[in-house]
Amino acid sequence: MKKKAYAFFCVLMALLCAACLSIVNVSSGAEYVMAAGSQSIYRLDVAKARGSIYDCNLQPLVGEKKQNVAAVAPTIESIGALDQATEGEKRGYLANALENGKPFAMELSRKIKDSCINFFQVPERYSEEQLAPHVVGYVDGTGHGVTGVELAMDDLLGRSSGEVTVYYQVDALGRVIPGAEKKIVDTLEETKAGVVLTLDSKIQRLVQDASEKLEKGAVVVTEVPDGEIRALASVPGYSPNDVGSAAANEDSPLVNRAFSAYSPGSVFKLVTAAEELEEDSYGYDFTCTGSINAGGLMFHCINSTAHGRVNLSTALQKSCNCYFVAAARALGPQAVLGMAYNLGFGASQEFGRGLYTNTGVLPALEELDNARALANFSFGQGDLTVTPMQVAGMMNCIASGGTYSTLKLISGTADSSLNVTPVESAAERTVQVMERSTALRLQSYLEGVALYGTANPGAPGNCTAGIKTGTAQTGVYENGEELLHFWYSGYIEDENGPRYTVTVLREATPDDKGVTAQVFREIAEGIAEQYF
Repeated sequence: MKKKAYAFFCVLMALLCAACLSIVNVSSGAEYVMAAGSQSIYRLDVAKARGSIYDCNLQPLVGEKKQNVAAVAPTIESIGALDQATEGEKRGYLANALENGKPFAMELSRKIKDSCINFFQVPERYSEEQLAPHVVGYVDGTGHGVTGVELAMDDLLGRSSGEVTVYYQVDALGRVIPGAEKKIVDTLEETKAGVVLTLDSKIQRLVQDASEKLEKGAVVVTEVPDGEIRALASVPGYSPNDVGSAAANEDSPLVNRAFSAYSPGSVFKLVTAAEELEEDSYGYDFTCTGSINAGGLMFHCINSTAHGRVNLSTALQKSCNCYFVAAARALGPQAVLGMAYNLGFGASQEFGRGLYTNTGVLPALEELDNARALANFSFGQGDLTVTPMQVAGMMNCIASGGTYSTLKLISGTADSSLNVTPVESAAERTVQVMERSTALRLQSYLEGVALYGTANPGAPGNCTAGIKTGTAQTGVYENGEELLHFWYSGYIEDENGPRYTVTVLREATPDDKGVTAQVFREIAEGIAEQYF
């Protein structure tokens, strides 16, 4: 104990000597003579923050974690206390601060009692495990939004800013006048105002944790029927605190894969199926031999499997390509393409400045006059590309009884008292795109796919689900193996019917090894456990 006290005494004496030497040097010069008797105000900007971003339950998505920031008027006592609190790690910095004599701010892990030190709890904008970084986005060095909601709502978040400022009385050299009164201005309370999103933090955390298994891909969760996005994850993720590392990563973690376009494969068969049911309430019967000729080119089911006699229900369960080629041929290209347009494919959705999805690619009607192009289109191949957001919108429509709603991400604005004012985008639309009977029949078929078909490995064990799977060829090879996109898209039910949709994409891998199914099941069961 005596050794510690002695060491602390030595530190204080060293700091005192440094201060005295500084005073002697300054006071012997003409600068001090000119400054003598002169006083002014010194402004110390301790912290600045901008408006908040909340989830649908008004839980903060940014600034939830706080840090202690000290505003320090340097004296022998205050510098000595800081040196002891930082265990000597900042000794050089503190000695320079004492010699300089001007007030300064520094982060500390704990508070210190000293009349010359004022403490403030300042929000850290982002956490290391930031929720929904691809939705929230990040700001630049000037505090303006660069991507995501930070950019889309930059003006509002900027207007909701606050700061902590301390004004000191100082002499002409900027040194604090001992005993002089200081003024503190703290407007951080105003930063409680901001933007309210449709995201649910609990579901978002569940989705982010589960989606890491995808390595590359995306997950979108919506709530039925209105299409509020309760979770959106893009993998790999990134830290808004280290954008530089993310930008240099060859896996492109800054890309929002939920907004990006990919070949859909068999999940797109639901478009053909919906149009088929619209024209015939029971669908067609068909005998699958494992292949079918379209424009002189043979199209095959997976592994050229002959599925035999199938109807629409069993064709969806077995994901029979040949059935849907024949169905699209019977329906005609205009009918199938029209249903795709009505379900939101081929169109971008914008949620605000800089926050919008890829349009994807729908072939032109004249292109589908080619039998081969129509065959590819019928089961989600060829030039067709879609986004996970668009697939989620399609599934939300089926789950809601045939009403298509544009997906929603920004639900309102909040004032500093957390009073919420709803906002509605001019781009939002709600339209009945298929008969309710069509949607209900599709729901029945999708539940069959989950129970008896290709989606059974991903079916949740604690709730009813309807699911469609897809495996899309990319034409890109790595080490002699073609890279494929794997899809799971479906809904889960509570006692009142479909409640949430879950869409999972795993990007560009030669062998999924059941990962996409595992992610879908884990998310579905987690949501059901929390909310059903």
